Amino acid sequence: IIWEKVGKSGKTTYICATKTRIVSTNSRLPMQLLGEYSVSLDNKGRMRLPSALLRQLGEKPDGDSGYAFVVNRGFEKCLTLYPRAVWDQLAARINQLNRFNDQNRAFIRTFYLGATPVETDTAERILLQKGLLDYAGISEEAILIAMNDRVEIWSPHDHENLLSVAPEQFIELSNRVMGETIPSSMQDEHL
Repeated sequence: IIWEKVGKSGKTTYICATKTRIVSTNSRLPMQLLGEYSVSLDNKGRMRLPSALLRQLGEKPDGDSGYAFVVNRGFEKCLTLYPRAVWDQLAARINQLNRFNDQNRAFIRTFYLGATPVETDTAERILLQKGLLDYAGISEEAILIAMNDRVEIWSPHDHENLLSVAPEQFIELSNRVMGETIPSSMQDEHL
C-alpha cells in the first residue's frame, strides 16, 4: 500500500493506492472516472482535457504544476492516459516481474514502449508525441473514454468501430467475462 499526500496548502487529502485502483480516504471509494468526450488536437499535438473529466480527478497538486499523467500505447489501437498515481502503482507491480523470464521481459519492454509523462499546462492541455498519435491513428480529433482509473484515447474512426458491436455480442461477452448468465427474459432490462 502506498499513501500519497495530495491537495493544496491548508487542505490536505491522503489517497491510498492499492494494486491499480486509487482509493480516496475521504470517500473510501475507488477512483471512478466516467464519461465519453470528443476533443480536438492542434497542429502541435496538444489536446485540451475536458473540465468534466478533470473535476473527477479532484484538486490540482500543490504549486504551479498541472495534473500529472503518463500516456502510453493501449492494448488495442488506442492510447491510454493514466493519472500519475495509478501509473506509479501499476509500474510498481510490473517491476516485480522476474526479468530473467523471456515472456516477462517482452511484456515489460512492450508495455513501457512509448510511455511518456505528461502534465497539463495552464490551458489544461497535454502534449501527445507524434509517434503515439501515429500508433493510434489520431490526427485532428480524438474520443476520450474514461474507464475506472484511466482514460482511453481513440481516433474517431476506430471509436466508431467499437460502437459497431451488436447487442448480442455484448451479451455473450458479458456472460463470459462476468461469469453470470442473464436470463433471456431479463436481457432487455439490463442493457
